[in-house]
Amino acid sequence: MLFEPPIDTLAKIAGNRYAVSIIVGARAKVLENKIASLLNGSGNLAIDYAANELLKGEIVGVQSK
Repeated sequence: MLFEPPIDTLAKIAGNRYAVSIIVGARAKVLENKIASLLNGSGNLAIDYAANELLKGEIVGVQSK
């Protein structure tokens, strides 16, 4: 389960909790499939790494208007 960063903080960045789950889940899938070497030995799960990327602004979601 994801505790850091808090889901409410990520929801403010992404717009809502649903967007957080979609954005972070998609990025974690990419990390596990394509960039596994980045995660090896770090002790982090792909979902944690993706959540921290969202928090830092390294990944963003697309919002429709």
